[in-house]
Amino acid sequence: MATVSTPINSSLRILVETGVDENDKPIYRTRSYNNVKTDAADEDLMSVANQLADIQMHPVNAIRRVIESELTEVV
Repeated sequence: MATVSTPINSSLRILVETGVDENDKPIYRTRSYNNVKTDAADEDLMSVANQLADIQMHPVNAIRRVIESELTEVV
């Protein structure tokens, strides 16, 4: 049987480095922006993420898009 993946939710996550711990390892925090349109282009989302990164107090370590999908079997 074939399986179809249907996107149902999307979010943008910006990982920022907020400091270091007692062992000099970086401490990261995630800034989450939920309910992003599932059909938004990756380029548009990256543009928005870069604008948000510009106004962050802490340096940005990573920009991630998380897509939640529903799997269904096609008969």
